[in-house]
Amino acid sequence: METFVEATELAGRLEDDTVRVVDVRWDLDDPAAGERAYSAGHVPGAVYLGWLTDWSDPDDPVQGQLAPPARFAEVVGRSGIGPETTVVAYDDGRLFLAARLSWGLRHYGHEAVQILAGGYPAWLRAGLPTSTAVPAPAPREFPVPEPGALRAELPEVLAAVREGTATIVDCRMESTYTAAGEHIPGAGRLPAPELFDPESGRLRDPDELRRQAEAAGVREDRPTILYCGGGVSASAAYTALRELGVTDLRVYDGSWSEWGSTPGTPREKH
Repeated sequence: METFVEATELAGRLEDDTVRVVDVRWDLDDPAAGERAYSAGHVPGAVYLGWLTDWSDPDDPVQGQLAPPARFAEVVGRSGIGPETTVVAYDDGRLFLAARLSWGLRHYGHEAVQILAGGYPAWLRAGLPTSTAVPAPAPREFPVPEPGALRAELPEVLAAVREGTATIVDCRMESTYTAAGEHIPGAGRLPAPELFDPESGRLRDPDELRRQAEAAGVREDRPTILYCGGGVSASAAYTALRELGVTDLRVYDGSWSEWGSTPGTPREKH
């Protein structure tokens, strides 16, 4: 299944009851903005799932961590998503939450997931209809999944730093990276926003992506651990690298939020 779906193609699949469109728009400065935007207009039939309110772990001290298996299964199941459902996620083309949800679903073994290319702005540019109606899909049984191998935790990253067992890549945007002043030792740089065209919200040309990945030290024959500030930009980089055929990828979910606040973690100045 292709990672991205074009707006016009998705428009022709809205009546397919095996497809569930999910709106995950979010604003870091205004947590209610995404749901307000959804209420003002969304892809017809789309359900709304809030990043921090629905599919993150409310009990984790690091904000925005992927929800644990039982909570994740409950949330997606009540949204009308079952094991045979194809999920199409979209955001505003800026914050990469669709890539984040796609990564989370894949981590929990649900491969039937796509991202609306260019996000909701692409839907609007295509002149496609919008809706303010809130659907009430029949809940589906989504079995509590076993976690996959796409999520790295602090001990694994510490071991990779000490033993050199994986390439570590910092995906923070430049402003966040510069403000922090530090990074995980030996990490390459692959700022997630630079992987996407800022006007269209689409991935850059494959040759350009490959050049950026190679400059960051990513190799297809070596494990790569991606991190950012809190796991979202790293999920976008995961999506971009996956499109290039890089398969041995993990997202360090705690990212710098956890690493930078944990006593004793090694750090380098930049």
